[in-house]
Amino acid sequence: MQELLQKIDLRQLRLALFGIGAILTVAMLMGALLPKVKTAWAANRDVSVLEEASQDGGELDRHLQEQHARIEDLKFRLHGDMANLPVRQVEAYIIGRLQRVSWNNNVELVSVEPSTGERVQIFQEILFNVRLVGQYSDLYRWLWEARNDLGYLVVKEYGLTRHDNDDDEPMLVADLSLASYRAIQ
Repeated sequence: MQELLQKIDLRQLRLALFGIGAILTVAMLMGALLPKVKTAWAANRDVSVLEEASQDGGELDRHLQEQHARIEDLKFRLHGDMANLPVRQVEAYIIGRLQRVSWNNNVELVSVEPSTGERVQIFQEILFNVRLVGQYSDLYRWLWEARNDLGYLVVKEYGLTRHDNDDDEPMLVADLSLASYRAIQ
């Protein structure tokens, strides 16, 4: 080993030791500092995401408001104005609405008989046996307005018979079985 040391120049030995020391120093610094640098980069990335979200906060609020409005619209389409009524008031509400729709469309509402129908999954069916007298076009408008006014309303059964013998525009008697559905709570 002494022969080897005598062959190596002192200057080369110093450079080799300095190189080994530098490599060890860099390795120790990287081992100690690299996790902290990674944590700092992740925190910086999180801050930039939060800043971007705070700038788009108005857009997020607008999107949430649109979704709430869409939910309310779907709820209205399903139940109409009776969406928030207690079950006991639903029948009176629907009968009143059917009478108003009849007046609007020149149709005579002869009778309404409410009854309880089947249970369909999570919904309770409320049936209304309705008898109307009017001309064909008036009855058609009545059905359309009742559907729009009361939300999801199903015509389960129907029958049309003539009420008079007028050939031009006969008066018809419509016997309908209307079904409305309420979520069971």
